[in-house]
Amino acid sequence: MAAALVVGVACTCEKVVTAAPGSEAPKPHSTVGKTPIDSNIDANEAKKPKNTTKNSHKTLKLAAGENLIGVLRRYDVNTQQAMALIRELKPWLDLNKLTAGKQIQITLNEQGALTAFSIGVRFATTVTATLEDGDWQVRDSTLETELVDEHIRINVGRSLYNSALDAGVAVEVIQRAIAVLSHRVDFQRSLQDTDVFEVIYQSAQLIDTHQLSKKSEADKVNFIKLTVSGVPHLLYRYRGNGESQDRFYYADGRPVQSFLLKTPLNGARLSSTFGRRKHPILGYSRLHKGLDFGAAVGTPIFSAGDGKVLKASWGGSFGNRIVIRHANGYQSLYAHLQGFAKGIKAGSEVSQGEVIGYLGNTGLSQAPHLHFEVHKDGHAINPLTLKTHRYSAGKLSGAKLEAFSQTVARIEAQLKHSYSKQNEQSEFVFNQIIKEYQR
Repeated sequence: MAAALVVGVACTCEKVVTAAPGSEAPKPHSTVGKTPIDSNIDANEAKKPKNTTKNSHKTLKLAAGENLIGVLRRYDVNTQQAMALIRELKPWLDLNKLTAGKQIQITLNEQGALTAFSIGVRFATTVTATLEDGDWQVRDSTLETELVDEHIRINVGRSLYNSALDAGVAVEVIQRAIAVLSHRVDFQRSLQDTDVFEVIYQSAQLIDTHQLSKKSEADKVNFIKLTVSGVPHLLYRYRGNGESQDRFYYADGRPVQSFLLKTPLNGARLSSTFGRRKHPILGYSRLHKGLDFGAAVGTPIFSAGDGKVLKASWGGSFGNRIVIRHANGYQSLYAHLQGFAKGIKAGSEVSQGEVIGYLGNTGLSQAPHLHFEVHKDGHAINPLTLKTHRYSAGKLSGAKLEAFSQTVARIEAQLKHSYSKQNEQSEFVFNQIIKEYQR
């Protein structure tokens, strides 16, 4: 059990990390790169070594504008061998699309020639290609991980997103929490600096750090709490037997999610409402069929609900736009996007809260913003007045409610234990400060 508390003159962030209850230790796997690394240098500064010991290792960082083949040729890898390596690793990674900062590990023989190449392909997975008699022998290896539960509590401050990010909460966890809370909280109007955000989520973490893989990857968000103006929203994740997806509920079994989100992004201001207005570029009055949200270019845009993408392309005055068809005769439109998220195209199936694109300033747009519309049976309606709860799942009852109540009890016990650890750590830190002061 490890515990850590972030403190200062005013404590604004608390974090406790514990081993996930009931999790099993993973079986050992072969691990790439366990031998000591002799140096860690930028590839621009890498030069072919003159006096190296047998099987020396280096970790290189790809510089901006650098070509991988050029790096490998410094170590007696010819163009034909480099192209063969790209081909062999294609099932795991496209070496032609490596970004600046990507780390690779090489093994050199006593003459300074490259004999093996290793690279991280995803979290906790590396691939090693060994050069034997002029041919590459490729194998992948899984690094050992363990599941941990992370409990983080922060003051919202000026931005829930930025405050959570500064506290070390994974981006995907923040986005998931915001998507769930958006059903009940208007992020453009409700939050104050003194509001408190709390989350418990599970993550897989490397048992031993490795330079070719990030340290952890977030998995399930189990508990979300947001206190707004003194009113707490406590939300618990639960999936019943036979259900295909997780949902969040209040402690009494009421579902949190509504059919559609009213605001499909975070950290934005409502710059224009639904209704007739004078168009800022065209110069004449017409019905503004949606809402405009002003925010920074690149702000992630979420799908308002589960559905199928009908359009993800250029839409004239809308610029880059996405149209999604939902159940019950609803459609949603997202316009003036900078671009689309990976995999978003006509025919794609999307889930509520999934990132589908990024805020931009394309088409007939005066400034960076998202134009968001909702249509019911072909008619535009005001997203702020959506009343779609009748389409949402009903309150849990019977055996499902009993099983869910056990989930709530387990999380409440986990919270109690975590608060106790935080208090112990706070008391320890306070006593240490007093001792230093009294010297």
